[in-house]
Amino acid sequence: MPEMKSTEICEVRVTERTTFDLADGGVLVAFVGEDKELDHVTGAAVDLARRNRARLIFYDRDAASAFADPLPNQWASAGEREQYGDPLSEDDLVRLGREPLARKVAEARREGVDAWGWLPERHGTDTMVDYARSHGADLLLLPDDLDEPGLADRLKRETVGKAVEELEETEGEGPSKGIAVLLVHPDRSTELAAGRL
Repeated sequence: MPEMKSTEICEVRVTERTTFDLADGGVLVAFVGEDKELDHVTGAAVDLARRNRARLIFYDRDAASAFADPLPNQWASAGEREQYGDPLSEDDLVRLGREPLARKVAEARREGVDAWGWLPERHGTDTMVDYARSHGADLLLLPDDLDEPGLADRLKRETVGKAVEELEETEGEGPSKGIAVLLVHPDRSTELAAGRL
């Protein structure tokens, strides 16, 4: 007589939530821009965050500047810097004049993702790793073209090599343990560049 298999049927309750507990799925940090050039990274990040119930932080590569800080600094009105969180909400981004990034955050939230933004003060994927480490990130998403960067990207230290180098230097230290780097191709497929998933 053939072996009988049983199937268990479970009731699943679906609830609508706008934010997720960080313990549910971790933290993803995605290297994005305010233009459409990196929309494939944005799309892949939103898909991964939604499927894994993870917090998503859009790390805006366009924010860093040698001439101005993206956030209020010591010369701003007293207490102005303290008005903003870390990471930044959609409302924070609008008040800071970063509507394109605010729209990305809002769109991801409409898709059920706990999405936020960040405006780095300095260029570099190594700086992104530092930020991700300080926020307990599990995964970094970078565009695949940073694997073979042009001169401008190399001068700004925006390369996959810089991110991997920074991770290797701090491997096993505190919350950075286990951070993986995914390269995102234009078709939104991904490839592991460093770490383990």
